[in-house]
Amino acid sequence: MQMKHFVDSQGQVHGVYFDGTQDHIIKSDWTPIADSEIDAHVTAKQQEEFEKNDYYRKRLYSYPELGEFVDAWVKGDDAALEEYKQKCLAVKAKYPKPEGF
Repeated sequence: MQMKHFVDSQGQVHGVYFDGTQDHIIKSDWTPIADSEIDAHVTAKQQEEFEKNDYYRKRLYSYPELGEFVDAWVKGDDAALEEYKQKCLAVKAKYPKPEGF
């Protein structure tokens, strides 16, 4: 989804959906910035947070489709439920949470 970006008075970068559905969270001290300006404003702390949460984004796009689970559950297919569970555990193993998280 396309984003529009802002920098606040503290120098923190924020992004909201371009479609206007999140405009209500934009604060008065946020200044719009172009996508090409983001890197210049991203603080080391923000970059560290982004990287620390990278495992979550990778997991999110790697988990099997929820429809597989629903189908197995509706049918009462224990083997398919176990297969779904194993796929999820494999994703967790591939993208572990960082230490101390």
